[in-house]
Amino acid sequence: MRFSIPRDALFDALQKVQNVVEKKSTVQILSNVLLTVGKDHLTVSATDLEVGVNVTLPLSSSKEITPGKMAISAKSLFDIVKELPNKPIYLEKKENNWVHLTCAKSTFNLVGLGADEFPPLPDFADKDYVEVNSALVREMIDRTLFAASTDETRYHLNGVFLESIGGGLVRMVATDGHRLSFIDRELIRDPKQADYFKNGIIIPKKGLVELKRLLDAKSKTDTFRLVVDKNSLLVQLENIALFVRLIDGDYPDYEQVIPKKSPRRFTAGRGEILASLKRASLFANEKSKGVKLFITDGQVTMTSSNPDLGEAKEELDVDYTGDEIEIGFNARYLVESLTVLDCEKVSLDFNDKLSAGILRPAGRDDYTYVVMPMRI
Repeated sequence: MRFSIPRDALFDALQKVQNVVEKKSTVQILSNVLLTVGKDHLTVSATDLEVGVNVTLPLSSSKEITPGKMAISAKSLFDIVKELPNKPIYLEKKENNWVHLTCAKSTFNLVGLGADEFPPLPDFADKDYVEVNSALVREMIDRTLFAASTDETRYHLNGVFLESIGGGLVRMVATDGHRLSFIDRELIRDPKQADYFKNGIIIPKKGLVELKRLLDAKSKTDTFRLVVDKNSLLVQLENIALFVRLIDGDYPDYEQVIPKKSPRRFTAGRGEILASLKRASLFANEKSKGVKLFITDGQVTMTSSNPDLGEAKEELDVDYTGDEIEIGFNARYLVESLTVLDCEKVSLDFNDKLSAGILRPAGRDDYTYVVMPMRI
């Protein structure tokens, strides 16, 4: 096997697969990238068995191409290519899986592994793909992923739930049992495929993080294609193919935790309430981040205290008329939601100090964030 490729093209491909490479696995092959050379292209692949990425690059010099496969340490190859000048790189597979690499006046001999040890990735060809809006997917991930659980004992919550809810809308949901975030968008371009996710799928956090990273890197791409194939999500984005193994399980009935009636509401500027919460939580308990909200006509007073640090108090003018009420929240939960929103004003609906609060962009219901109160 032999080929040559511009240094920058190979470096860009290696950057795209680095985050998928399993760095702590006891299975040595998972710390490698697979280089597959065809008649006129190179495919760089990496996987941790849960997420996999293929990046395909054109090869122009057919005289220097000998098709084949080689597996090389992802870190070693990345570190080498990173330091090389922007000159053509020549790679050749030698006996016993050794790899000979030259670029300008630099020469390296790397120990490789047998390509047949590398786990096979799904076949991305001949699938009935669905075209989706890239910008909306990025927004939906931003608005939900932070609320997914990190508790490994609640595996079905370690991801984000995606389902079609009718009317051409697709909903993305995440919860960790203490808060719930969901957003509705007309994600699918073809109206005939609007109910594609009617059965719902659970996408693991790592897969969504990788998808978001690829979409951010390809900011000029308006759409991409995806398909649910058995227990996997397959994504095609220009010359990149992403594989994500879906979480097998039933997502909880999240609508049960959404309060049916929340008669009290205050409205405030998103930036103002975010800044006040950040300051008020400086003296909150390190673990609970609890902040009390004392809500009266036209004002919210936020307080926190820590016997080792002191006390903090913030006053914020809001649009509110109603009974005085005191309620406690984990400030970090509110801050994380307010940070990912881009609206001018937000509203917080609530019933009493024991009921969940509902945070939304003021006057809109396409994004909903439910957060449980806490005793402080």
